[in-house]
Amino acid sequence: METIHETLTLPNDCYTREFFKNNAAFFDIETTGFSAKNSSVYLIGLVVRREETMEIFQFFAENSREEKDILTAFQKAVSLVSVLICYNGLSFDIPFLKHREERYHLSFSWENYQILDLYQETKSFLNLLHLPDKKQKTLETFLGIHRKDVYSGRELISVYREYEKQPTEESKSLLLLHNYEDILGMTKLLPFLSYLDFFSGEAAVTNAILEETLPFGADSPVKELQVTLKASLPFPAKVTVEKEMYRLTFRENYIYLFVPVLEGELFFYYDNYKDYYYLPAEDMAVHKSLASFVDKSHRKKATPSTCYTKRSGLFLPQKEDWFPPCFYPGKKEKSSWFPLGEEFLGDGERLLLYVKKILSLFL
Repeated sequence: METIHETLTLPNDCYTREFFKNNAAFFDIETTGFSAKNSSVYLIGLVVRREETMEIFQFFAENSREEKDILTAFQKAVSLVSVLICYNGLSFDIPFLKHREERYHLSFSWENYQILDLYQETKSFLNLLHLPDKKQKTLETFLGIHRKDVYSGRELISVYREYEKQPTEESKSLLLLHNYEDILGMTKLLPFLSYLDFFSGEAAVTNAILEETLPFGADSPVKELQVTLKASLPFPAKVTVEKEMYRLTFRENYIYLFVPVLEGELFFYYDNYKDYYYLPAEDMAVHKSLASFVDKSHRKKATPSTCYTKRSGLFLPQKEDWFPPCFYPGKKEKSSWFPLGEEFLGDGERLLLYVKKILSLFL
């Protein structure tokens, strides 16, 4: 077994300070296959924070007989940390390691560690980005991180098999480089957590205005409610994501929420239609207590589809009945609209509640 060790200066950025603490370590494994029963671990990479430095360890098995040695070395190296950070480790790395540890009767208390799986943490947000896949390299490319390594873990399996038969420094360098850039690449993915930090934190509204915009390809401008929010951490890249009719743009320390505003005449439907009459001339329903004053020839018993009144003005969309009364452009549906007025824009508490409900739809 060979241990490769390197010390690097800890990056001086807000993401490292926020998410990479002294009691944490990044780890990644390289295996000879995807079945823990029929394959082995040949390389384990580790990045441990020591105050203002990053200690990088790579435990390399020259052959499959040294697998137990690198497993033992890994266990010893993480004995002083309490947080393990990985990428898709909950689904692959950890189950694989557990199986191999059992094979050698190695005791290791995984339950004593807090596991931060960057893939599991970010996948709900990644779904909004429409990336070609959710591989670590794809995320690195999105953030502008470039590698020297051009191989996948799958492609390197055959390289290691050949190395076992005939070791060369060139083959070993390829194997070590891939793992090295995997574990260092994970440390560079921490900025992605700023998006999740925003969604899990308390939204801070700094501004809310009505604007007219001309969408691409549209013939006429449309009205939008634009809400500006401030985040505690800056975002690593400008990103715009959409969910149904809502749109979010992340830029620097700010988030811009865009909500379509409907201008026109909408319908409000009464629930207990049997207590109402429909007046065709006025195209509205009135309660039977008032309908008694209307000539019988000018009224009809209301039905669910005619038991409504109408209102003109500006309206905001809502996924559910968040803010009654609820209005509809046509028939009654689950999604509805509610009146937008100066009193709503001036009510910071209601505006913040509306923003929170929209944000909850994205994740």
